[in-house]
Amino acid sequence: MSDGEISGELLLQAVQRIAISPQEATAIADRYAAQFRKKYPRATEDDIQDFTADAVIRRYARWAAGVGGATGLTAVVPGLGTVIAAVGGATADAAVSMKLQVDMCMCLASGYGYDLTNTDAQRLTLLIAGTGTLEKVGGEALKGFAGKAGVRLLRQYLRGAALQTIKAIFRRLGIVFTRKALEKALPFGLGVGIGATANYLLTKFVGGQAKTWFIIDRADGGPEVTLRPVPE
Repeated sequence: MSDGEISGELLLQAVQRIAISPQEATAIADRYAAQFRKKYPRATEDDIQDFTADAVIRRYARWAAGVGGATGLTAVVPGLGTVIAAVGGATADAAVSMKLQVDMCMCLASGYGYDLTNTDAQRLTLLIAGTGTLEKVGGEALKGFAGKAGVRLLRQYLRGAALQTIKAIFRRLGIVFTRKALEKALPFGLGVGIGATANYLLTKFVGGQAKTWFIIDRADGGPEVTLRPVPE
C-alpha cells in the first residue's frame, strides 16, 4: 500500500466497528413493517416488504443528505472519534461513507426476511453495500449485480468465497476513496464532503440496487440463509 492510500482491510474493520447492530437493524425494519400492516391491512407480505424497503431507503437517503460535518456525524456514528484515532482521518471519512450504506442494507435484508444473526446474512449486506457503492462512486461493479445473474453470483459467494470477495471489494473501495479524497470529493467526508445532493443520490442509488436485488432473490426462491420469523 502506497503512502496515503486507504487500506481496504482497515476500511472494512472500521465499517464493521461503527455499523449498527443486527438487533438495531431488525428493530427498524420491524417498526416500519408494523406501520404498513396497520395502514394497509389487506396488503400482501411482499407488498409490506417493498413498502418497508422504500421507507428504509428514504430514511437513510435523508440522513445522508443531512450529515455534512463532524458535529452531525457524531450523532449517527457512535465511536467515530475512536475510529479516527485508530485509522486516521482519510480512512475514517471512507468508513463514514460506507457506514450508512451498510446500515441501510442491513435494514433492507431484515425487512426481506433475512436473519441478521446469521453470518451469511451479515456478509450479504457487506457484499451488496460494497458493490452498490463501488458501482456508483467508482463506476464499476460485479457484472449484473442487480439482476438474476447477480443474485445467483452472490449466492455462490455465500457458499464459499464471501469473505475473500468482501475483502477484494473493500480493497477496491480503498483505492477509489483514496482518489476521491485527493479530489476533495469523498462522500460524507469530515470537511471534504461533496454536498447533500451527491450524498443523497449515492444512498438512494445503493438502496435502489439493493431493493432490486432482494426482490429478484425473493422471486427466485430466496433467501437461502436462515429466515427470521415474521413479527406479529
